[in-house]
This record gives sequence, structure tokens and C-alpha cells, in this order.
Amino acid sequence: MRVALISPYSGIEATGLRILSACLKEAGFETRMLFLPDVAEAMAGTHYGTRRLPPDVVRQIVALCADAALVGITVMTPSVLLARLLTRHLRRSLDVPVIWGGVHPTLCPAESLADADLVCVGEGEQTIVELARRIADGADYTGVPGIGYRREDGEAVVNPPYPLQTNLDALPFPDYDFAEHYVLHEGEMLPFSQDLMHYYLTDLGSWASGPVYGVLTTRGCPYSCTYCANDALGAIYPTWHKLRRRSPQNVIAEIQTVRRRLPLIEGIILRDDTFLANPEPYIAEFSRLYRREVKLPFRAYTTAQTATAAKLQPLVEAGLRYVIMGIQTGSKETQKLYRRNVSNQKMLAAARLIHRFREAIPRPMYDVITDNPYETDEDRYQTLRLIHQLPPPYRLSLFSLTFYPGTHLHHKAKADGLLDADGLAKIYTYNF
Repeated sequence: MRVALISPYSGIEATGLRILSACLKEAGFETRMLFLPDVAEAMAGTHYGTRRLPPDVVRQIVALCADAALVGITVMTPSVLLARLLTRHLRRSLDVPVIWGGVHPTLCPAESLADADLVCVGEGEQTIVELARRIADGADYTGVPGIGYRREDGEAVVNPPYPLQTNLDALPFPDYDFAEHYVLHEGEMLPFSQDLMHYYLTDLGSWASGPVYGVLTTRGCPYSCTYCANDALGAIYPTWHKLRRRSPQNVIAEIQTVRRRLPLIEGIILRDDTFLANPEPYIAEFSRLYRREVKLPFRAYTTAQTATAAKLQPLVEAGLRYVIMGIQTGSKETQKLYRRNVSNQKMLAAARLIHRFREAIPRPMYDVITDNPYETDEDRYQTLRLIHQLPPPYRLSLFSLTFYPGTHLHHKAKADGLLDADGLAKIYTYNF
């Protein structure tokens, strides 16, 4: 039995989807993966009411899913509109269930079931394998943990998810086998090749000279920022805010495995929201192994609370060349709104610490959130003042505040009358 897995994102990493593919293969199923970066990029700039999928692209996608017994689509909120279009075409052309998984259907399962036949709520490794087994056996799958569906009377039913995976080392590495992997490139669904991987994995930043590979070392997040999905996931999983870690040995093994398949890789991105939240002994061991076995420049994310010299020093010695730190705001009132309990003094101290390593990290990046309707001119001035005090040189990454469904801030904005029909539509077109 084959499961088709579709990524509607502008990038082709889709780490979660690739892990699901690897889990299905381990369980004896065949998979086919479809990546649609061209469509995602093209639709990002079009008006909500005029979005269409090119007929020839639809034909190719449907053809590649025709022999599947299940089609899965990974869905983050900005990709909902594309996922809806894909689902409608697939359901119109094929007699096969379509399941959505990812953050959006996890936080908005009932809404997602207006389009998808099924949703996967929460971490999906066990759910997708059990669902595939029951479909292959012709058995009822409505009782599978983490599955959501609609009864005949139209009511949405969502089963509680499996417990969180605690032994992350037991999971297979993301599937980067080129066999049955396709990418939409210049209007054609093409089998992946080394050349296409080089094209889509090349980072435009100056810290790496060519294609980069992203790896996750943890799951969960220690923070509860009100604009972020991690806050809402804490309501589903009581232990979500306790970090679960892969061993440094397991992380290095993944990097080396992928490098053997993709020798073009010239840099590594540690994708964790804040890699420096790991304790000092963990970072020391990771740095030792990375320096000995990988020997590539890498990028990592931190917060002001977790950046210390004892952590940065071994990482820099191992090859850390680019750091991204979230500032978001310099306003005390907005910090309370975002539930970010960190002072400007602490953020400046962290920035100055990073600046001490400027020979290795010449230009860090700081994230800032703009377009917040709750902010006053004074709030914005405080943010500008904080930015002005950062030690140069640095980069700024600006994000428009988006009230993502399911988050604390979305509930507040809705209660305060800040969301109308158009506003809801716009949410599905923003990245942040």
C-alpha cells in the first residue's frame, strides 16, 4: 500500500513530513512525496479571491496520487488556502481519503474537517502508521488516537492524541531518499536530483557558501508566547513546555547520514526555536562531536535568557557562524501582552555577549514584531530605542504580527473585535 505525502510550502525541507515518510517505510508501506515550492511562492502574492491552481499542475499532482490509498497534506496556517485547493481537486478526481496534519489542523481540527476527510492532531508518527495499517486491513480507523473525522450527522469528532514521543532517538531520520520524491519546478513535477536539491537548499545568507541542511535536536518549547502555536500546544499536551532532546550522538548521526546522500551540503541550520536552551553539558558534548565529525559552519537560534558565554564559546569553536535572537519588542506593555518575561537590559546584555564573538559571528540577526494594533507610538518608540542600542553590525528581521487561530492572542483579538472576515482571510496568507 502506498501513502502520498504533500508539502505545500515554499521550502522543501518539510522535516515532519519526511519523518512520517520514514516511519511509514519502516512499517512496510510505500510512500511518494510531492513538494510544491513553485505553487506556494506564486500563490503568496495573489489576491485571496483569485487564487487558482494551474490545470496542468493539478493534472500532474492527481496523477502522482492516483495509486495511493491515503493522501496526507502537511498544513501550517499560511498554507491553508493552497491545502484547500489541493484537497478539493484530489477529492474530485480520486476516491481516496485526504488527511491534513501539522499545526493548523491540530489547533483548528473542526475547521480543517470542512475540507479534509481526516485530520491528525498532535505528533503524527504513531497515528499515521496505525491509520495506514487499518486502511490496508480494511478495518475501521475512526478510533485511532489523534484522528479527527466527521460523523454522518456532520459533527466533528477528534480523538485524543497518542502521548508525546519521549525517546526521540527511536525515531527514524527524515526521508531524503530520492526514489519517489517529486518537486514542482518551473511547472513540471520532476523527480528530485542532486541539482534540484542544490537549487532548493541553497541559503542566500553569507554565513554558508552553498546548500544548507536543517536539523531539529529538540521538541517542545520552554516558553508560552501568546502569539505562538507553542502556547496553544501546551493546552493539548500538559508537558509540551518541557524540552525533549535527542542525544548529541543521534543528531550528529542524522547530519552525517544526510551528507552521504547529499554531499553538496555546505552548512547546517539548527532549527530549534532556541537551541541554546539546552544545558551546558549537552552543548559541550554536541560541540565536541560536531567539531570532530561534521566540520561545517552552522546557524542556531537563541533567546536572551539562554545565551551564555559558557554555551557560545564551545559552539563557536565547533563552527557557529550565525545567530538569530528574538527581541520582538522593547515595550514593557507589549512584553506583557506577548508574555515575554525578559527585560531590555537582559536583551542588550545578550546582544553584547554575542558581539564579543564577532570574529566568528560578524552579523547576528534580531527578530522584531511590527504592525501590532495594540501598540501605541510610545510602545513603538521603546522598540526603536532598544534597536538603536544594539551593538552593530547586525541584521533585523521584521515580522507583521499575525493572530494565528488557536493562539491566546487570536482569542483576545477576536474578543476585542479586531478580526473581521477579511482579517481572517489575511491570516491565511501571512508567514507571521
